[in-house]
Amino acid sequence: MASRLSRRTLAKFAADELLAGNEQVLDQLAALLVEEQREREADILVRDIEAQLADAGHVVVRVETAHSLDASSKRDIEAMLGDKTVHIQETVKPELIGGLRIATPTQALDQTVARKLETLRMAEI
Repeated sequence: MASRLSRRTLAKFAADELLAGNEQVLDQLAALLVEEQREREADILVRDIEAQLADAGHVVVRVETAHSLDASSKRDIEAMLGDKTVHIQETVKPELIGGLRIATPTQALDQTVARKLETLRMAEI
């Protein structure tokens, strides 16, 4: 029986394949996780892949905003990350009221109005 590959080994392989242009590797990984009954590892495997990609200079940035980002805001986010290739995944959440929440594989920043209101509310207690 073949030994089970570690999650980090799978993440490194997937990141290398994605950087080489093989997007089918994601389908193959999904099939492997199902076959080995490791579906619970999917979310953390995605984070591991993103960390590997970040190490190679390709950062996946999750941005949550109350309103869609304009081109200037996207450029500002890219500039914050320096000379890395930035891939922005934007989610519009009106309940944030305003501002934005940014998350990379290694950092997070919450500058939403909702968060500031929650901070004020907690200070009053």
